[in-house]
Order: sequence, then structure tokens, then C-alpha cells
Amino acid sequence: MEIIINSPDNPVFFHIFNYPVRYYGVILSIAILVGILLSDYLIKLKYDKKTLEYFQDSIPIGFIFALFGARLFYVTGSYEYYLQNPSEIIMINHGGISIFGAIVFGILAIYIYSKIKKIPFLKYLDFYALVFPISQAIGRFGNYFNQEAYGCPSYGFLKLYIDEAHRKEEFLNIPYYHPAFLYEAILDFIIFILLLFIYKKTNFKEGTIFYIYLLAYSFIRLIIESIRIDSILNIGEVKIVQIIAILFILISTFFLFKLYKKRG
Repeated sequence: MEIIINSPDNPVFFHIFNYPVRYYGVILSIAILVGILLSDYLIKLKYDKKTLEYFQDSIPIGFIFALFGARLFYVTGSYEYYLQNPSEIIMINHGGISIFGAIVFGILAIYIYSKIKKIPFLKYLDFYALVFPISQAIGRFGNYFNQEAYGCPSYGFLKLYIDEAHRKEEFLNIPYYHPAFLYEAILDFIIFILLLFIYKKTNFKEGTIFYIYLLAYSFIRLIIESIRIDSILNIGEVKIVQIIAILFILISTFFLFKLYKKRG
């Protein structure tokens, strides 16, 4: 049995006058909306109205910081191109964001917000981390429409067809690849189910959901990157994203251990 996923003919969903609206942008918007609505519902299950209001008020600053960080990390990873084309740095509609950049700057945003409002930092990180995996799972399908985030050539039962225009130069004669975006989407959804179970069924300490999310996602990304062939920056044979993933695995493991080592 063989399953072949065909690539879309056009990444553009529709036009507003002469401005193209891409599937990627539409899917990311849906992913963000689902995350916000779902977090509102889940917070209402366990917390009061004031907690929900603080969370809702944090969304704009969290979004702005995360978007800036996501773009900054990507531009840094492709610095040679952007040094030659500086006007492209702000052209986020041309593609190019990094999830790890979004995570780092999102954490910074919530830290600043928590200090200003004098609210628990880890508690609100948990709220974001709880729904982030489902938003990531949805968002990954934007990569499908852009024919990106695919893996190495596939000769197994599951294959993703990539147009020649989107193939790496050394693989021009190979039509089928691993759908790495799909692998990650499925694994992200599994993380969400795990975190949801912890949130609804256990009396967890503040920070638990965030640290488990960071640990699990970093581990998944470490594995997925081993088959992807489109990483933007490497040191020798090691991908920068994998180095960041390992660092986050160590950090999250340390703080998770420290969190539960404390008595009470």
C-alpha cells in the first residue's frame, strides 16, 4: 500500500484587489484563533474571571513579541541573504519565521507583563503552553501549501510530492519526500492531549505544563530536524535548531526537576 500526498497547485487562497492572501496566512490566523478561544474555555474551567481577563489582556503583547522573535531568529539564521537584501527583513509576508524565536520572545513578553501586573509568571506561561501545541499542529499545514518543511526523499509507503521548483538543487530528480510537517503536526497534537490530561486531571504545580511542553516539543523537533533538508543554518553537520532543542531539553528538565524537588 502506498499513500502519496500531492502538493497544491497554488499557495494563494484568494485575492483582495491585487493583494494575494495565501493559505499559509489564513491557516496561521485560524491556528491563533483556535488557541485563543480554546485557552479562554480551559481557563474558565479552573479559574476565576479575573484570571481570564489578565490572560486576555496579555495576548496582544505576547503576540507582538512572539512575532518579532520568530522573525528575528529566522533573519539571523539567514543573515547572509538579508545583509544583501535588507529591505526583505520586514517582509514577513514573504515567509520566514522560527518557532523557537517565538517561544523565547513570548516568554519574555509574559515575564514583563507579569511583573507589571504583579501576577504569577509561571501560571500564565502554563496557559499559553497548554494550547500552543494545538495551534502549532494546525499551523504546520501552512507549510504544506508552501511546499516547505518537508523531509529527505521517501521510498516508503507515505510520500509527499514536491514540485521541482521547490526541491533542493541536489534532489532535483527526486519527486517524493517525507511529509515532515505532517509528522510534527501529529506529534504536536499528542503533546496537546497529554497537557490537557495534566491540566484537567491533576493538581499540578505552576510551571509544570510549560516545562513539559518545552521538553516534549524540543525532543520532537530534535527528531524531526534529523530528516528535514531545509534547515537555514548549520554548524558543520549539526543544525542550529537541534542545538537549541537540546539546550531547551536540558533547561526544561532541570527546572521541572527543581520544581518537584521542593517539598510541598
